[in-house]
Amino acid sequence: MYTGPKWVNILPSRHFKVILSILGIILITAVVFSPYIPHNVNLKVGDVAPVTVVSPRYIEFESEKDLQETEDLRRRRAELVDRVYSVDPVINKHIVSDVVELFTDLRKLDSADLRKSHIPQSLKFLRVGQLQYSVSLLPGEMDRMEKSTIRIVEAILSEGVRDALPEELEIKVKSRLRPLHLNRQGELVVSTIVRHVVHPNLTYSEALTKKAQEKELNTVKPVTSAIKQGEPIFYKGEVVTEAHIFLLKQLNMYGREANFYKFGGLLLLTALLGILIERFIYHFNRRIYSQIKYFGLIYFVILFVVAIARGLMALELFGGLINSYFLVPIPMAAMLISLLVTANLSLLVCTAASILVAAMYLGDFNVFGFLFFSACVSTFSIYKRFSRSELMLAGYVVGGFNVLFVLTFGLVREISDVLWFVSNMLVAFSTGVISSMITLAVIPYVEGLFNITTQQTLLELSNLNHPLLKRLMMTAPGTYQHSLMVANLAESAAEAIHADPILCRVGSYYHDIGKMKRPLFFTENQFSGENPHSTLTPRMSKMVIAAHPRDGVELANKYHLPQILKDFMLEHHGTTMVSFFYSQALHTEETQNPDAMKDEFRYPGPKPHFKEAGIVMLADSVEAAVRAMEKPTPGKIENLVDRIFHLKIEDGQLVDCPLSLKEIEIIRETFLWVFKGIYHSRIDYQEELDSIIQQTKPKRGAA
Repeated sequence: MYTGPKWVNILPSRHFKVILSILGIILITAVVFSPYIPHNVNLKVGDVAPVTVVSPRYIEFESEKDLQETEDLRRRRAELVDRVYSVDPVINKHIVSDVVELFTDLRKLDSADLRKSHIPQSLKFLRVGQLQYSVSLLPGEMDRMEKSTIRIVEAILSEGVRDALPEELEIKVKSRLRPLHLNRQGELVVSTIVRHVVHPNLTYSEALTKKAQEKELNTVKPVTSAIKQGEPIFYKGEVVTEAHIFLLKQLNMYGREANFYKFGGLLLLTALLGILIERFIYHFNRRIYSQIKYFGLIYFVILFVVAIARGLMALELFGGLINSYFLVPIPMAAMLISLLVTANLSLLVCTAASILVAAMYLGDFNVFGFLFFSACVSTFSIYKRFSRSELMLAGYVVGGFNVLFVLTFGLVREISDVLWFVSNMLVAFSTGVISSMITLAVIPYVEGLFNITTQQTLLELSNLNHPLLKRLMMTAPGTYQHSLMVANLAESAAEAIHADPILCRVGSYYHDIGKMKRPLFFTENQFSGENPHSTLTPRMSKMVIAAHPRDGVELANKYHLPQILKDFMLEHHGTTMVSFFYSQALHTEETQNPDAMKDEFRYPGPKPHFKEAGIVMLADSVEAAVRAMEKPTPGKIENLVDRIFHLKIEDGQLVDCPLSLKEIEIIRETFLWVFKGIYHSRIDYQEELDSIIQQTKPKRGAA
């Protein structure tokens, strides 16, 4: 006796699911943590290298030789900087004070002093004519000359005087005398005084000299050495030197230890994401919760994405011009989960994968943003798209949106390199297109590996030229027509309640293939009027009728039909009672317990456990009952449909099916709408034809 879908009987234990989850989480964490594991070498100076060690990445560094060369270069550049002098304000003050004293002495001098040659020592640098001119000046004129002299002296001193050469001072004084409008004698006096009192006022400034040297040294770039990714550090058999050790330290490859605190954090992150996915499936998709294969698929897809991302991290694409994470095949993961499971689970799984890849890229938010965006677009573009052309179109859509994201990313980062935009846009676009192509290529293998039936497989099985359906049409034509009608009813109802219409149609096509084993025992195939049940007892007839679900599964195994179609075959009658033969048995057999006999005249089940199976059960019962009606009318059909729905609910046939009462009501209304289109009122064409013939007959007595 069948006790449930096949996967229930072979389902691994709950403990096995936990073990699988733990194993998946550990493997994923190991891949995510791998970039944080340092390349470690523990050789010492003088050891012989057992293997050739190469650089894991490109770096620039300063060796001891580089440091020495940089220091020599800085010393030579510092020597080229001239000594810096600054104006000494004390000297300036003394010089101005000398000017004031000179003019004080000039004011004291008079003509008598000149005649007696009583000239002060401080004024002897002036000629006699200049002294006579000065003595002849009025007090106001003398004051004006003094102020002009001080102004000129201060101006010259402010510029700094390093060498008080008479020729240079003469030029500076003349350029400043013109605006003063002094006569010739006055200009000579002022010029002579200025040249006499002005002397160097610049002193060496050690602080300013050091500042100038530092400014010059800042322009000196350090001498560096570089090692490229993959370039050997030392070869096998080579003696390890201090230079090798220094280079290993620069690469963080010497004496390093992995940070297991970080591993613990990443392990916790992966576990939390796994719990989130598990809870989501438990609350929103209970039909797949008990099936371990879906959890295996989810961990497989996440591990695949992070492993590819890890491989891309190790690549320096065009010298770092192309961002490697633009090549992560997150669209492929989103398409696979959408096609093999559900779209909403695809969003959650790909979000988890995006978080893990971003953690692997040192928590780069741009990585998460691109992958999450691409996964969302992939899920939306593939939703309810099943044909190959639609999948390819989805790849172009994803690629186009990836290009927009790269443009946005570049503008936000203020990247101005046109080559960066062009190369990364091409890579991002190719990721979307190639992901759809690879998805088309690998989905049959993934489907077979995890024993999951996709919409593509169902569409192939919906072809009425399938050998099994052609055989059904030839062997049991009545059942074939019945199946087509059930498919129309079930598909319409599934669309109305947002279930899977393709699954309902294909399930309806194959739900009764077991009748091919004994087609004449079913009324829809009895065209000659003979009924083989007339020679059998009610119990034997019940056994023949109730065996067709199991016979259908045998045929399904022979033709390698997916498990989901076998579930339709076994569940479309549930544990309904074969009432006709039960009534016959009551009349022909004496029993003290009719209720116990009811259990003997029921189908073996199981009852429908998913919405589509419940829809097909209702469609099968309604179609068979309406087909058996004589002169069906809309009112009679509605009463019959209501009675069948009521009996199914009362008999508990839908207790395991997640159909709500609201959805059952929508299904009932959809069935009535379909039947209305089939059994609508028709014109009595025979009566109309007789009327036309009568009108065209020639009247008696006509010529």
